[in-house]
Amino acid sequence: MFKIYTFEAQKAGKHILILGAVHGNEIAGTIAQQNIINQIENNMIHLKSGKITFVPIVNEKAHQIDERFVDVNLNRVIKYHQNPANNEEKIANELIKLIEECDIMLDLHSTHCPDDVPFAFIDYPYEKNRELLSLIPVKTALAGWPQIYANQPDITNFCTEEYAHQHNKSGITVECGYHKAEKSIDIATTTILNILSYFDVIEYDKPQKSNPTVITLSSYITKKSEGKLTRNFQHLDKIQKDDILAIYESGEIVTAPFDGYIIIPNHKATIGSEWFYLGQ
Repeated sequence: MFKIYTFEAQKAGKHILILGAVHGNEIAGTIAQQNIINQIENNMIHLKSGKITFVPIVNEKAHQIDERFVDVNLNRVIKYHQNPANNEEKIANELIKLIEECDIMLDLHSTHCPDDVPFAFIDYPYEKNRELLSLIPVKTALAGWPQIYANQPDITNFCTEEYAHQHNKSGITVECGYHKAEKSIDIATTTILNILSYFDVIEYDKPQKSNPTVITLSSYITKKSEGKLTRNFQHLDKIQKDDILAIYESGEIVTAPFDGYIIIPNHKATIGSEWFYLGQ
């Protein structure tokens, strides 16, 4: 299903779960984990307390074909499935066991656009998760993801962070930047080492804390028919109230309801899928 690497110190401490390639083609976190695993195995990094569980490639089949998923988006089906119907539901049934066993979960993702800015998701911005956020070398975090889907019965939010939250675990997701960029691998590596050292799991220099800006998602736009965005919008571009953001071939326009940010714009969105998100 997926390969697990476990390292445990003699002294009790935090159990950190680190995930990569939940989406099979998102490899920055995979490469970072593999590098750190090699350093631990070669005694270049020493354990101090607790336990680390690495899963560099969660969705192995999707990874092999260099795709986001095989059947369905794994990060929408993270729950127990009594009769798993596809590849991702089978993975979910195994992955939730690991989340239930850990104290802290770090889910590392990367993005498809070379110009994407690294950021973190902090779905539940309470104290322990804000502590995790302060260890991540990004300038921006997004909150409010569960709320914008709360009243959408046709869209599920069964993601790793949601499952961790349900089981009283601290958890955070990091979008490290473009899949194959060295900078993205560096961000994933620094994030892992910062968290492991901060919680005294490895012998390593203590990290300097950061203070990312938290942007709260307020809504999303589904692409109803053929159309295009009006500019080459990039993730986290600022927008002003009444800016024309998109136009359909029918002539219908989509305008900004407030001053804020356009989030994760998808210039290649298909009809019926999320086109972009809005936040403040």
